[in-house]
Amino acid sequence: MISRPSRAVSVGVLTCALVLTGCSQGSQGSPTGAASSPSSVSATTPGASASTTTAAGDEVQGRSGAFAVVPPEGWVEATDQAKGVANVDLVLLSSKKTDSFANNLVVISTDGDQSLLEDELAKGKEQMGAAGRTVSDAPGKTVAGVPAMGFTTTYEQQGLKVLARSYAVQRAGKVYLLTLSSSQSDSSHAMAELDELLSTWTWT
Repeated sequence: MISRPSRAVSVGVLTCALVLTGCSQGSQGSPTGAASSPSSVSATTPGASASTTTAAGDEVQGRSGAFAVVPPEGWVEATDQAKGVANVDLVLLSSKKTDSFANNLVVISTDGDQSLLEDELAKGKEQMGAAGRTVSDAPGKTVAGVPAMGFTTTYEQQGLKVLARSYAVQRAGKVYLLTLSSSQSDSSHAMAELDELLSTWTWT
């Protein structure tokens, strides 16, 4: 049992890094627009087609079938582009870029309970701090009525100053890790977009 929540947090961190690397690489010469942005998640060919484009107000369901959200305007689903990463439930990516970086949200889900979740979040914070990243508590959030615990990490990657907020939620025997990543200069706007998205979150 202990290995599963541990893997949830570890995979969440790895997924965040994968998306960040893909976005920064994909920004070099990649045309701006919703159709091209999802291909940058896995740093594939700039001309690769989007996995799913969504119109304003379209609801998107996670792979687990346990929840659905309405992405903010200009965001697209890019879950299929996070190849080779276990337990990815949903990836959403903004078509707009700040400092050549597109805001993105990665949702990981796996089995786990609240006590193990708390332990693994603490370990995650320690690991990020040991890696030289600045770690602090994230402001509290609620995901469709369920309190979310989390922390904020700031660091520099490929010359870009990045801010990532990771929140964990436990519901019905499952742990959901939501990681919002943005450039530090766009962190307030990214949080506003996350709040907008969370206001539409429904458990199904």
